[in-house]
Amino acid sequence: MQTFSYPASNRIIQLSTTETACLTTLADLIETEPTTTADQLARCLHFTPETMLSTLQSLFKRHLINATKVGSLTLTANGWLLARHYLIQHRLLERFLLDVVGVPWIFVHREAARLAQVVSPCFIERVIAHTRQATVCPHGNPIPGRSTFTTGEVPLPNAPLGQRCRLTRIAEWICYDPQLIRRLWSYEIVPGCTLIRVPDPLPKTVIQLNQRPVVLGQRIAQALYVVVE
Repeated sequence: MQTFSYPASNRIIQLSTTETACLTTLADLIETEPTTTADQLARCLHFTPETMLSTLQSLFKRHLINATKVGSLTLTANGWLLARHYLIQHRLLERFLLDVVGVPWIFVHREAARLAQVVSPCFIERVIAHTRQATVCPHGNPIPGRSTFTTGEVPLPNAPLGQRCRLTRIAEWICYDPQLIRRLWSYEIVPGCTLIRVPDPLPKTVIQLNQRPVVLGQRIAQALYVVVE
């Protein structure tokens, strides 16, 4: 059980591990997919239907999430405040694990999620002290309060053909799928890499990376954000 105090009211909110994971993951998804549904959330979390239903019901009762008429999930003002707290913690833990501990990039999301369940406020203070210069997580996503999205970045399929681009970030939902993150890692598709989008007659996105072609499905390509250099 994790606790959080709203600064304005000093109200203490206690969330279970599953509630925390659900709230944080929803915030991650909404960053790039504003019409996130319960099914998308369940796929990321690998929850059973029963666990997903009970967790969502609890978050609804706490007035942390809402549902729109078309079935997508949204965060309430208090829900976003709480999710933001956990997003900052998660992304700083990722930076700490990569930069200080040396955990490989491919594993930092998974290990940060596990560590967040057991760390103490004292430990988090040390994490903050060791990551004071960090503005983005290892996947390039901004740490709330420290940075924002890069000006001029676009999803990879919208990048101009034939022009050199730099990968600025990878949408956080990719990290919830070990196979997808492993595939990007195997091709060395990580923030900071340079690539060129090249023509392809099929409904795919083809890039030139390290002098070799890489074919990406549209779902993955849409999760990669670039700026023209």
